[in-house]
Order: sequence, then structure tokens, then C-alpha cells
Amino acid sequence: MLIDFHTHTFPDKVAPAAMKKLAAQANLTPYTDGTLQGLQASMEKEGVDVAVILPVATDPSQVEKINRRALEINYDTFDTGIFSFGAMHPDYTDYKKELKWLAENGFRGIKLHPDYQKHYVNDTVTKNIIAEAESLGLYTTLHAGIDIGYPSPVHCTPALAAEMVDELHPEHVILAHTGGWNQWDEVIEHLTDKQLFFDISFSFGKITDEQFLKILEQHSSKKLLFATDSPWDNATDTLEALKKLPLTQSQMDDICYKNACRILSI
Repeated sequence: MLIDFHTHTFPDKVAPAAMKKLAAQANLTPYTDGTLQGLQASMEKEGVDVAVILPVATDPSQVEKINRRALEINYDTFDTGIFSFGAMHPDYTDYKKELKWLAENGFRGIKLHPDYQKHYVNDTVTKNIIAEAESLGLYTTLHAGIDIGYPSPVHCTPALAAEMVDELHPEHVILAHTGGWNQWDEVIEHLTDKQLFFDISFSFGKITDEQFLKILEQHSSKKLLFATDSPWDNATDTLEALKKLPLTQSQMDDICYKNACRILSI
């Protein structure tokens, strides 16, 4: 079984423009067209059984619209193995009500993107949202480390994430990109002793084997989630990179599906 815990899609009407803008901004060639149908096709081609969509609200006015669409996705694609988290923005004022609505409608978590949303991970408003999500049993996935489309400032460095964790002691936080994209030495220094999940999206090809294995050794396979950041990376290459590492079958199973199954309750 293979679960991709970090994917993105856009509504059909806006996907072409959004993909063009983001691809140019990050100087990347996408692997899908960014639509839900494109994700489904890639899952079938690459042997992905379940995918988790992580929608990003770049403006607080988008939160409710994104979440109502996400609910439709969850109803329409449940049998095809696609689940969507909800979106949240630090400047969305009625976050407690919206988070409660997400929990009541069966969502398993939310996505925050500190760089896109221009709030540091240890800002009071960000911590309040994470704490409220935690109280409802919702997971919070955060973009972590450098975003190649928005290289400076970095709003979720490993050191800043560690400050948030030390204050809140959350049990339901997932840091994307193996804890902090292209800041993996700092991940090892600040985060591998924390109660956090890391998804491994968009890491291979940049992270060294030594860095990844050190994170695995110090953080354990029980806290790592297979992920791609589709459409910006793909499951085939990510899985092949994992297979080249000296991992046990138990570690592979943890990363590829067992940890995700527990989070998604499947």
C-alpha cells in the first residue's frame, strides 16, 4: 500500500493559470496539470492507493470557499482514495468556528503555509490556530523550511518550529519537506527530539542520504510520512529514492502507509 500525504489540486477553471504562475515562480516543471483528474491519473499510473490534498488559502477570504470545495471532494472521491484536509489562514478571524465545522464534517486536519500567508510559525495567531486544532483532534500540516518560490524570509525554520512545539507540546503537527526544506542540518539540531511528524515531500534530489538517514535514526520511522508535493514531484521517483536507502521492511511500511493509516483512521 502507498499513501501520498502531500498533494495539491486546483479547480478546473483556475488550474491552468495557477499552474503557469507557480511553475514560473519556482522554475519547476509540474508532473500533472494540477487538476483533481490529473491527480487521479497520476495515482493510477504510479500505484498510489490514497492521496491527501493540502489546500492553501493565500487570503483569509478564501478559507470558507476552499473548505466547502474540500468537503465536496471528500464526498465525491472517498471511494477513490482521495482525502482533502481543510485550509486555514492566520488572519481568518472566526477560526474557532471554522475549525469546529471541519472537525464536525470529518476532516482530519488543516494546512498552513507560513511563507504564503506571511506569518511566522511562532506568531501568536499561528500558535492559537494550532492549539485550537489540537484541541479538536485535527492535524496541522505546515510548509517547513525554504520555499523555492519565496526564498526569504523563511517563516517556518526548524528553530522557530521548535519554539512553537516547546510552548504548545502538540501531538498532531506535521512539518512538510522532512521537517524543513533545505534546512535539514537544522532539523537534526532542533527538531528530531520533538513529538512531530515529518512528511518527506519534495526532499529527494536535494537532501543527502546522510541527512535523511540521520533524521530517520534520531526521529524514527514512526514519525515519517511518504509524500510528494504533487504536482511538483512524483511518487515513482520518491519511492525509488527510498528503496535505495538501507531501510528495513518495517521502516518502509511505516513511512509508506502505516503512519498515514493511523492519522487518517483507515
